[in-house]
Amino acid sequence: MAISGVTDYTNTYAAGRTNGNSSLNGDSQAYLNSLKEKYPDVNITVADFKNGKQEDAYMFGSSGGNNIVIASNIIEQMASDPAAAAKYEKYIAEVPESAKIMKDGIEAHGNEMVACGTAIDKDGKVTYWSVSRHKPSKEDQSVSYKKTMQEQLEEKRAKKKEEEALKEKRLEKAETLEKLLEKIRTKADAPVKLQEEGKGAQLDLTI
Repeated sequence: MAISGVTDYTNTYAAGRTNGNSSLNGDSQAYLNSLKEKYPDVNITVADFKNGKQEDAYMFGSSGGNNIVIASNIIEQMASDPAAAAKYEKYIAEVPESAKIMKDGIEAHGNEMVACGTAIDKDGKVTYWSVSRHKPSKEDQSVSYKKTMQEQLEEKRAKKKEEEALKEKRLEKAETLEKLLEKIRTKADAPVKLQEEGKGAQLDLTI
């Protein structure tokens, strides 16, 4: 899972967490495998983000709507405690429905959904998130296509276009679906800021 506009370290980190977490014990890994079989339409990722940047990189690198990322200690709790399993599996089961609600909310404001999902951190806090971008008109798409063909002739210009594409993406997070939809509505026309940091770029996600 390569992520545009972030450091190589973050790309490596995200790729290594896509299909689970190697630090899970045997019982927890077996439980995770059973979850993936039980919810085949949901992309279940186990990840322990060290900071907000890593979490944001995962979200920007995701695609589609049926995503959920869960901290490894929560998976271990679920594997050993039926009550915890029932509590958190509820969120996994709701992922497809939540994705539809977020997608409809984003498109209602003329934007395009890139990705969305649910996150459960090490403290059990649940966050809903979405990545969207402005949906260009047919005329804009035609101009963009011609521009792409021209930029393919020069590697530097092609790279610049990739960076510009990252600028168009907007990440929103909230503790409930209702709050997320409200942010999507109120921030639909807000500018997206970009700041350089090291080799990669990090979006200013101040809300």
